[in-house]
Amino acid sequence: MTGPLTTATPVRRTAVTWIDRGSLAAMLIMSAVVGVLNFYARHEFHTIEKHLVFRARILHGFAVDDVLPGYPIPPTFPMWGYGWVLLLTTNKAVLIALQMAAAVAAAWYLLRVIAGTGLLGGPARIVLSLLVVCCTPWYAYHSIDWSQSLATSCLIVSVALLIRAADTESARATALALSALCLGLNLNFASDLYLLPIPLAVAYWWCRGASRAAAAQALVWLLGVALTLVPWMIYSWRATGMPLVKSTNQGHVLLLGLGQDPKGRFGFTYSDGDGRMYAILRDQLGDAFARRFYASCSYEADRVLRPAFVKAVLNQPWDFADLFQIKLRRIVTGDVGTYAGEFDHDENVGQFGIGVRVRNHLSLLSQRTGRLLQAATSLCAPFAVAAARRRRAWALVLTPIVYQYLSCSFAALMPQYLSNVILLQLVVCAHACGMLVPDRLSDASVQRLRESSTVPLTE
Repeated sequence: MTGPLTTATPVRRTAVTWIDRGSLAAMLIMSAVVGVLNFYARHEFHTIEKHLVFRARILHGFAVDDVLPGYPIPPTFPMWGYGWVLLLTTNKAVLIALQMAAAVAAAWYLLRVIAGTGLLGGPARIVLSLLVVCCTPWYAYHSIDWSQSLATSCLIVSVALLIRAADTESARATALALSALCLGLNLNFASDLYLLPIPLAVAYWWCRGASRAAAAQALVWLLGVALTLVPWMIYSWRATGMPLVKSTNQGHVLLLGLGQDPKGRFGFTYSDGDGRMYAILRDQLGDAFARRFYASCSYEADRVLRPAFVKAVLNQPWDFADLFQIKLRRIVTGDVGTYAGEFDHDENVGQFGIGVRVRNHLSLLSQRTGRLLQAATSLCAPFAVAAARRRRAWALVLTPIVYQYLSCSFAALMPQYLSNVILLQLVVCAHACGMLVPDRLSDASVQRLRESSTVPLTE
């Protein structure tokens, strides 16, 4: 080993170690600050009210009838995962603290897996730690009492475990089993990603060399994910007469996606109470049904609205293709960002002694950060794709991002839906930034890690 390399090694290792250790404390501080400043956000997207219904149903012996008169929701929207969490507490502060803790733990574990597998070099790891600490939209996303937060934490841990399983030899069965459990828990919280297990299984199979053994592992992993949904399938069978693997608002969301057409070519509007959507319900299910609370998200409505969406697309395929590319372009260019918080809205203003001016600056910074993240991911993605030729585990980082981009372009596009892949986007951006800094030690460091670790690493 040459002199300069030997001299630089302790310095580089010390810097990486110091930042690795300090990033956890910094993440905890950021989560607390953002949680406090966004505490009074009036965010109403899948918030606690929609899940108190399932808490009540669970407490009433998995009742399938309305047991919460003040907020009756027809079976079975939403998913029941957050209802189980609400059995522990319905206190907003405790829920947000729980969600923030889970989010920080998931981010920390992802950083540990990336460090242990050598997926990123030293400079890129430093950049990633700094990006995670400074990414206010990530913390804002978890500062609301809603199901998507814990769902996303489960997703991140699941992907991290898959990366570990794909890149190591020992304890692979345990990593795969825990990954399947975490992704299954994600789907019990929210069904946005109910098709993601399939491309993730394919990506894992490719990461492991596209062998028969890898195919068997991927199939067993898929089976594990499916098994976690069996209790929900049993409940939904009782509630609707059909075992379901997702929530029942898919048709509702798909039609709202058509309502996002800036040219108004489909006749729908982006509104939960869209007149044309409810006209379809009245025509197919009767006026009395259409007057029911949240009727468009029920099982019966979903069976009507999904075919209505398919019919609309088949009648105007080129218009839909154009709408799809409009949404996708908005995502990749950063015209639409991630959920950035509501630091200066409504009851938040002046709370906790933080004035409007500071809140306005923080809100603007967070919004710009979310949009910059989308655009930067697009610019940096080619470097990650190129890296996948050498380290196939990159496919497991990219697959959820691609899935979510396509899903939001196909159905409703909302910043909240993009926020669940923030950490994976940061990994992509950190990799590209790390390439700008010569890392002469990366190969040597990975080799030392291979020789000293009980968990062999693969190229």
